[in-house]
Amino acid sequence: MTDNTPSSITSASTRFGWHKPARIEEFKKLLANPTEATTRIIFQGKNTDIPIIRIPIQLPKYRLANGRTVSLQSEYLAKNPKVKQDIFSGDAEMWDAQEAQHGLLLQLASQSDLRKYFEDTTNKQRDPILLTEEGFVLNGNRRLSTWRDLVHSDSSKYDHFRYIDVAIIPHCDEKELDRLEAILQIEKDIKADYTWDAEASMMLAKQKRDGFTNKELGELYGKKENEIEERFDMLSYADDYLRSRGRANMWSEISSDEYAFREIVRSRKKITGSGSQEVFKQAAYTIIDNPDEAGGRAYQTIPAIVDCLDIIKDNLQREFDVKPAAIDANLEDLLGGSTAIGSDNSTDIPLAKEIQKPENAEKTRKIIIEVIESQKQLKKDSKSAHYLRDCCAKAQAILSAAIKDGFHADTKIDGVSTQLEQIETQITKIRQYIETKC
Repeated sequence: MTDNTPSSITSASTRFGWHKPARIEEFKKLLANPTEATTRIIFQGKNTDIPIIRIPIQLPKYRLANGRTVSLQSEYLAKNPKVKQDIFSGDAEMWDAQEAQHGLLLQLASQSDLRKYFEDTTNKQRDPILLTEEGFVLNGNRRLSTWRDLVHSDSSKYDHFRYIDVAIIPHCDEKELDRLEAILQIEKDIKADYTWDAEASMMLAKQKRDGFTNKELGELYGKKENEIEERFDMLSYADDYLRSRGRANMWSEISSDEYAFREIVRSRKKITGSGSQEVFKQAAYTIIDNPDEAGGRAYQTIPAIVDCLDIIKDNLQREFDVKPAAIDANLEDLLGGSTAIGSDNSTDIPLAKEIQKPENAEKTRKIIIEVIESQKQLKKDSKSAHYLRDCCAKAQAILSAAIKDGFHADTKIDGVSTQLEQIETQITKIRQYIETKC
């Protein structure tokens, strides 16, 4: 009979996973004589009970296609240009790839207080970590990285994490693994919410790698198809914004700007003409650069840009003395001599380029905010100017309703005369005021 006790398992020479043959052999040995313990998952459309086995914490490897780390991986490469660019997309067995992924997972674990939770030695493993048949972690990457780091920092104190419970997922393709990962991510435990960009990047990566449609992704993650499309549009604008600022893939810098990029997507649809849309986009970007100057809430200012866009464009054109763009002669002939395309002004594209310049950002932002605030005040003044008329209109409507529905046999008239006297007194005062204004 094979000895399945933890003490019989040979330790590996690496902290970040045994070599593949050793992993496979260990699984084969342990699963040949499984314990009665199992975990239940929804797999391939049905409930499936999977045996739980106990392995050394060094044995598994991190799954580099982990959805939570897609954005962080891009940012890691941007911050470390000397690192090979395929470190996360190449051979997942490599030490450097696993070590880098370990660091990213620890970063996520720290953000979600996962490390703090397990630093308390009374909090031990509760659910098994799910591994693929080759020993890569499908669910539990952050927990594994946390436990490894705790054991590495104090092996005596955290001796209870030297061996961990895992369950091996039956053989399946990557697309089925994606489906299972999605199901597990929707379930709530001590799991941190994704940042909006990480969620969108994860879904986009699955689409590119495994061919999911927007509709299929929506079904996987409990979202509508148009919500998936909107997320991808937001991610595209965020990517464009970061690149325009020379900060490509620095996703952590925009992780708190979800609502701002959502407003860009939704508001830009209300604008006709590619030139006007480009001016709006660049104007919105300048607000995201420094939302504090707009009251700290870019997502509230961005829709206001749409409402005031024509005035904003006029003011910006005067400030920067923008000249109309030169029209390509061949294009002009093709358009029958027209010098404008759609509803665009000939200065829109040059204006968008002008306000995109870093040296013009502060002045642009100031003009945008001044226009928005002045238009808000005009609306407020207009509302105040018509306040008397609006109140009289409401009073007249109420009295009309009283005449229409209040004249019947059961109507009580006690106190009505007193009310009418007060109304007549107020009407007299209003008439006197009107006479002074004539």
